[in-house]
Amino acid sequence: MRHLLAIGAFALLIAGSSAFARADAGSALPTLDYTGSAQSVNAQALSPDVATWTSHLIIATPQRHRAGIGRFTGGILARTSRMAAMLTRSALRFLGVPYVFGGTSASGFDCSGFVQHVFAMLGIALPRTADAQYDVGHRAVGGPHPGDLVFFDTYGGVSHVGIYLGHGQFVHASSSHGVMVSHLSESYWASRYVGAKRLIAAR
Repeated sequence: MRHLLAIGAFALLIAGSSAFARADAGSALPTLDYTGSAQSVNAQALSPDVATWTSHLIIATPQRHRAGIGRFTGGILARTSRMAAMLTRSALRFLGVPYVFGGTSASGFDCSGFVQHVFAMLGIALPRTADAQYDVGHRAVGGPHPGDLVFFDTYGGVSHVGIYLGHGQFVHASSSHGVMVSHLSESYWASRYVGAKRLIAAR
């Protein structure tokens, strides 16, 4: 009889431990959103990759540490180079979409709504307006690279934004032609150019 009681108690102990482990695995974990404030999300609800891209702006910096760190950094740079290519391809999908003031969807964009939408497709959260997007970027040292944002002063302050494609060209939502490709050397844009900002690393 004592043996049966011991076996029963052992079985209950194992069952309890297993249930606790399952509950713990599915519990909400604290994390940080991209503004730095604490929030609680389910561990399975947000992939680590998306969490990384919406939590911090990753900027490439020289690494002269251990080989393991170097390999890790190289992996980040390779991935961000691919993301820059994906970003420009995604932006070009919307050529011809009409301009809509305040628009943030494929039925119509304004300039900053277009940029915000394209970056969101890759899991990168940006502010809504051109001047706020300018503030979160880092100065593109050495000139713009594909995937960088280019900014213009069209009516006082930073008021227009586009996505740089390379070779002097950028894609943007123009109030006169909708989503289109323009060149930085065009007189209208050259005279209003403010600068480029980088939100993703470039190799």
